[in-house]
Amino acid sequence: MRQYYLSFVALLLLLAVPVAADETDDYITAEMRKRNIPALALGVLRDGKIIKEQAYGQANVELNVPATTGTAFPLASITKTFTATAIMALVEDGKVSLDDSARKFVPGLSPLWAGVIVRHLLSHTSGLPDVALDDDLGTYVSETREGALKKLAAMPLTSRPGTKWEYNETNYVLLAMIIERLSGLTYEQYMAGRFFQPFGMTATTFGDTRELIPHRASIYTHYQTREGKSAPSSAKLWNYQYVYPAYAYAGAGLNTSLADLMKWDSALSAGRVLKPATLEQMWTAAKLKNGRVFRFKGSTVGWGNGWMVDDAPHHRAVFHTGGDASAYARFLDDKLSVIILTNCQGVEPDAILQGVAALYLPAVKNEQ
Repeated sequence: MRQYYLSFVALLLLLAVPVAADETDDYITAEMRKRNIPALALGVLRDGKIIKEQAYGQANVELNVPATTGTAFPLASITKTFTATAIMALVEDGKVSLDDSARKFVPGLSPLWAGVIVRHLLSHTSGLPDVALDDDLGTYVSETREGALKKLAAMPLTSRPGTKWEYNETNYVLLAMIIERLSGLTYEQYMAGRFFQPFGMTATTFGDTRELIPHRASIYTHYQTREGKSAPSSAKLWNYQYVYPAYAYAGAGLNTSLADLMKWDSALSAGRVLKPATLEQMWTAAKLKNGRVFRFKGSTVGWGNGWMVDDAPHHRAVFHTGGDASAYARFLDDKLSVIILTNCQGVEPDAILQGVAALYLPAVKNEQ
């Protein structure tokens, strides 16, 4: 995951200006050709208002089905930003504190996990063993949540809670359990009732490729599985099946359309999802126990509560990528959001997002 995030450092010094629509189309068309991307949906918003909304290419190559702004795409790990937002909504409700112990809300967790707090789960600083054996292959330690927790409890911590950053799917399994405990609903019911239905996000639902999702694009990959491992290959396309146990949906199981994701972004900008102060708390880079703010080496990029955080002076951004297929970024100081959704794994969506953002946010002199 780390390699996808670090390339956002190139966007540290940016300033918003208008851009011609055809220039954006030309750039996207060229990138799709270069990277052999079947379908791509692009959204650009300024201060919650749409300034670019376009779908390109084929949602299904075999049947020559065109992509539209209503085509559903899997968000993969971008799902984590939604789960984090749900937790922050419960913080606003006074039902949980970021400093509460995870064991307070999830009885039966290993005593070795006593030092893990909600903040650690959100920021991937828990030190917990990872429930996912291989995200790309969809292999997990158990097909059931109960079985997974039992196996994880027998494993050692990878680090003391709060002392190290390490991307980890277990964190979001536990966050979903906290949401269920506090809401009295399933994780999926809570997300739908609190966010998707009120915001008119009718194309947004959970499920992997085993589920029947209306208007979802067929999924392809540039990766090959060799000797049990997934690795980059040529530009050739293969059909791709992504499979998650349902208990892991809070970390990777969301599907949505460009139209719906722009509704979500507009609601965030309008303060309809969370209060500005809560958003700021969610988008603040995590501190480790030694008092140091975690940053990827040599960058201004760290990790907040569910989002990557770039604290570039005057041009802060928050973002996430998903499945090496899609990317979503909000440039906070410039009030610009960019959404890239594709139906192909291995296309470096963060690099494409950089290119789009550079059209709307040309580089300026280093202000440091």
